[in-house]
Amino acid sequence: MQIIHDYKTYQSDAKTSLTIGNFDGIHLGHKRILQDLVNTAKQSGTRSVVITFSPHPLEILLPEKAPRLITPSSEKLALIEQSNVDMLLVLTFDWELSHLSGESFVRQILSAKLQVKHMFVGQHFVFGHGRSGDVALLQSLSRELDYRVHVIPEVVVRGTRVSSTWIRELIQSGRISLANRLLGRYYNVSGRIVAGQGMGRKFLFPTLNLQFQNEILPKPGVYVTLSTIGERLYPSVTNVGRRPTVSGKDLTVETHLLQTKHWETPDLMELAFLHRLRDEHKFDSIEALRIQIEKDCDKAIRFFRLMKRLRQDKRPPVWAV
Repeated sequence: MQIIHDYKTYQSDAKTSLTIGNFDGIHLGHKRILQDLVNTAKQSGTRSVVITFSPHPLEILLPEKAPRLITPSSEKLALIEQSNVDMLLVLTFDWELSHLSGESFVRQILSAKLQVKHMFVGQHFVFGHGRSGDVALLQSLSRELDYRVHVIPEVVVRGTRVSSTWIRELIQSGRISLANRLLGRYYNVSGRIVAGQGMGRKFLFPTLNLQFQNEILPKPGVYVTLSTIGERLYPSVTNVGRRPTVSGKDLTVETHLLQTKHWETPDLMELAFLHRLRDEHKFDSIEALRIQIEKDCDKAIRFFRLMKRLRQDKRPPVWAV
């Protein structure tokens, strides 16, 4: 996938099929648009292009309302690339771009620079200064500028439109299973492994302490997770929280690798959140906490056994149920 950052000097040498959006999370709604985009581009002999923005437009327009992002930019780029798009155009959202009207954006960038032939948008899509551009504007300009507008139906789950906003709310409220369903994959966080206080290894269960890079985390609690270290996957249990039983203060992400007695501390780790087990609690003693962690580990092991049976039965993964 080709990645372009400077749209001012770029000029496409081929007709394009394109879509525009923030694409935070790359959820089921985004995936439907990307799939239709790539299929149409192949059928029409055009180049498939995704246009996105950096930073998020609200960080410039209304910083106090800018959302915390579901996916870091590096992960978003990797997920878009997995859709087999030919090119990603990352527009720097600055004062100049923010004051470009919807019609000027279509004429100057989509038509003149990208030679658009097919445009894929959702039915509520808006763009341009003062939200002056919408589906109606795109359609009104399509005959003059010789392109076709494809309005993609919403993806609806439990009667609600799948959106990045809804997914953020689900993750932060701990409803990780439903968030995974809307994403079409497991929500994950990643970062470097840092030294902890050593209390887990000494008194409880050894853990890896993640210095996370993500802007949002699941609600504090205990989760069944899948840890990726290098090329290997490890079933695991993760606590997100402040460790009230040992008078912790900072928000931490601590992971215990299940049924793995010895390991070298890695530099990096990626955590996929599969299922929420319980809230974080303050226990009366370290021993009471240790007993509860044993129960958490047993529940997680049973969860992975269930997953294995589902795979053997060729049933859908847990997030698709």
